[in-house]
Amino acid sequence: MTTADAAATTVRVAFDVPEGRAALEAARRAADAARDPEGPPIETLAVGSPGTVHLPLVAVTRGDRTVVHRSVDPNEAASLVSLLADGDDDLPVDGASAVVDHEPGPEDFPVGDGALSAGTRRTLHGAGWIDPTAFQSPAILGADALTAISDLGVRGRGWGDARQDEPLAAGWREARDADGDPVVVINGLDADPKADGDGLLLGSLAGRVMAGAVVAASATDAEDIVAVVPQDDPVVADRVRAVADRVGDETDLTVELVSAGADYMTAEHTAVLESLEGNDRIEARRRPPGPETWGLFERPTLVHTPRTLAAVERAVADPDALDADAADPGTRLVTVVGPERRTVELSTDSSLSRALVAGEFGGEATGRTGGTDGSGAFACVGGQFGGLTRDLDTPASAPALRGAGLGTNGSIEPFAAGADGGCPVVVAGRRMRVAREDNCGRCVPCRTGSVRAHELLREVYAGEFAESRLRELARTMEHTSLCGFGTDAARPLATALDEFAADLRAHADGRCPAGVCDP
Repeated sequence: MTTADAAATTVRVAFDVPEGRAALEAARRAADAARDPEGPPIETLAVGSPGTVHLPLVAVTRGDRTVVHRSVDPNEAASLVSLLADGDDDLPVDGASAVVDHEPGPEDFPVGDGALSAGTRRTLHGAGWIDPTAFQSPAILGADALTAISDLGVRGRGWGDARQDEPLAAGWREARDADGDPVVVINGLDADPKADGDGLLLGSLAGRVMAGAVVAASATDAEDIVAVVPQDDPVVADRVRAVADRVGDETDLTVELVSAGADYMTAEHTAVLESLEGNDRIEARRRPPGPETWGLFERPTLVHTPRTLAAVERAVADPDALDADAADPGTRLVTVVGPERRTVELSTDSSLSRALVAGEFGGEATGRTGGTDGSGAFACVGGQFGGLTRDLDTPASAPALRGAGLGTNGSIEPFAAGADGGCPVVVAGRRMRVAREDNCGRCVPCRTGSVRAHELLREVYAGEFAESRLRELARTMEHTSLCGFGTDAARPLATALDEFAADLRAHADGRCPAGVCDP
């Protein structure tokens, strides 16, 4: 076989921690050793995750077939590439997690019919396939971009976004018209252990996130972008820094990269500004005024998550793909938490159940996840402080999720009846303990309410179920807390009371319907 008639082979190595570079380097050494002028060329590329946590991942593509091996070590990566050296048309399929046939020259990771195939890959298009630092200047900028985002009704995404679940355009206009020089902050600190969307985008599609920030800056006449990344994530920092350098070279913008400690409270959109300003105590700011008029060092500031900015980039790149009449145009990233943890992308008019594999975790892919006696499967939807539900037929749009009492921070954590932790009382109690321990302490409803609510939930096991008092605490936290931490922290408690009150009463009587808690 000669080079002329041989199919080129591309080896993509996906990793998200420094140790993953060893697999890439091993693959490259093997490719160099296998290089033969008369044989098929072998190209190696460093990429981010396509949506799975089983990294490092090696995807070998030749022609119309891709073979995927996940959780590989450097020796395995080298062996896979070495098998390509003989010019054989066969790919290394032994031990592969997936073998996908596709059209030649795909532009996105070939997910086949596996778990990553759920929904649609629009924002995630290219994740795990293209250079994470690839940057393309947006087609629409300035006032035209603001008009486009306004007409399309694009909403903010994620707990750390100043416009979470709200249309972006109003905040952009406020920042543009405020006194002072606007600045755009990319808030990459979302430390919600249940949602991977922001970290996935920064690690796999940093160029797309930065392009969205360029759009926001141009629409508000900002000249500065500050990208905040977790200080314990050097791979993300390297990739964002590379994109920042490109943007600095190709535009008039100044891009600064800042590393900061990532925890749930610090990711709140005003707390991240406190961190950037170097304040000793990180806590939420009182509002109004909001950051759009009084933000970083008193400048008008847009604070957006990577999920929001990637959605902005997609909106201006292909506005015809969005339905401007939809309640929440576009798509939402959803992390399915469990043994096969993954992040998929759903159209906002599609059911949450589409993110699940049929029968997964003891539930159904559509409809209700469990029975009506409190003993069936259920899920926590919306991140660490998501809502508890048996019904996953809710659309993925922000208005629908909030209307159902669920969270919008992009995750589904299913619990099977009888499984470890598969009791709604346990799930609500653990989340209230997080609220008690991790709040910033600035406002009484959150600081004191979370302590008292956690204590009352513990008293259920002692035979005391103060239902009316718990409901009052949930309402108080939701409606009077200073920031979204307290508002969201009330959600697991409120939904447990609404849908699983029978379980709480049963526990007070010394019985766990799920069979999880000790009698």
